[in-house]
Amino acid sequence: MIGMLDKRFKELIDKIRSKSYIDKKSLDEIIKELQRILLSADVNVKVVFEISKRIKERVLNEYSQSRGVQLKDLVIKILYEELVKILGEEKRDIIIAKKPFVILFIGLEGSGKTTSVAKLAKYFAENGLRVGVFSLDIHRPAAIEQLEQLVNRIQADVEKIKFINIEGTSLNEKIRTILDILKDRDVILVDTAGRHKNEESLLKELENIYKYLTPDFTILVIDAYMGQKAYDHTLALKSRVNIDGIIVSKMDGSSKGGGAISASVASGAKILFLGVGEKVDDLEPYDPKSFVSRLLGLGDLDGLLTRVERLLKREVYDEKKLRELAKGRLTLVDVVTQFENIEKMGGLYKILSYLPGFSGKFRKEEIDEMETVIRKWKAAINSMTIEEKINPSIIKGSRITRISRGSGVDERLIKNLIKQYKIMQKLMKDRKHKRMFKEMLKSTRQL
Repeated sequence: MIGMLDKRFKELIDKIRSKSYIDKKSLDEIIKELQRILLSADVNVKVVFEISKRIKERVLNEYSQSRGVQLKDLVIKILYEELVKILGEEKRDIIIAKKPFVILFIGLEGSGKTTSVAKLAKYFAENGLRVGVFSLDIHRPAAIEQLEQLVNRIQADVEKIKFINIEGTSLNEKIRTILDILKDRDVILVDTAGRHKNEESLLKELENIYKYLTPDFTILVIDAYMGQKAYDHTLALKSRVNIDGIIVSKMDGSSKGGGAISASVASGAKILFLGVGEKVDDLEPYDPKSFVSRLLGLGDLDGLLTRVERLLKREVYDEKKLRELAKGRLTLVDVVTQFENIEKMGGLYKILSYLPGFSGKFRKEEIDEMETVIRKWKAAINSMTIEEKINPSIIKGSRITRISRGSGVDERLIKNLIKQYKIMQKLMKDRKHKRMFKEMLKSTRQL
């Protein structure tokens, strides 16, 4: 439920908020628009009409019993609660109950399963766990190579992941040997070949793997493009092996994500994560309340804080640098650091999507333009001398020309950067902002 669908939900909320009075006719119009939005997301027709009926009944019943509550606020509250209900209700976590904790991955070919294995490996490693990874995909040799490449790429940042592969043995022998090699790991992630619910030979192979591996946890990876077809697919695989949780991949590109999520929930499976991009960092723990809050444009500050906290754990902050900020001394070195932090948190578009009132305020094209300017500013700063970075007030005339030639950035953009820097510098001198940075310093000491 990304992009256009978010926009339609936010427009619906704005429409509700703009009404000075809501009668039964207005309520019917709101519910019809909700139905159109959900059906466009490939949510099952029966589910759509059930939620519509519940919302109308609850609004009429609860408003008659409430005092001092505006009807439009009640409509938004009930809409939020009913969407949360069909999209999973409570956040689910993987509890590592023993070591090594073996997690088996299953799913259709092309569902993003192998990439999801790598993403979860990094997620666990960043949370301090030693991770082992191997593949049992004997039908697509490139899959093993792909997984190894992804793990090697991750190891540049995280060193707690070990990839193992053994050639020329049966599946059962491979399982036995690799599990023995990885027995010192906290978590072991096992990739498998993609298989369809109608491919009997592959399903029997999966049953054999499941029986011999005896995983502690099994994750089904569902492609968001499946929409409501995810329901039948999940039930078919559940009849062969136990499914403990689901990752819905490709949520960044599909308008059918809502259908895939609601179908998975209807099957009784628990959604754990959403794949929201191609990068190994693009894996978000799935929290239905947070997801619906962002979807409706109500803001998700908790989600933003979670991403910031994750970044803070990964970075070693220099207390001296924060002390300088608290004193009002801001350098262009600090500005570059902030630009890099924005990139690591998923970029401006992702950050703004968490903030109430901002998610629908800027078009994607406008945010892309902002990010282009930021990249050019960063290139300009990297072409400056240490003296210029520490004391930008000396950057004038010939220095601007030199920086422009060295970075390939237009002189006007460099002048604009200096102007924005001076505005930030003034903010840092403000008492209110000093207190904010002192709180930042205090919180980093507690990490």
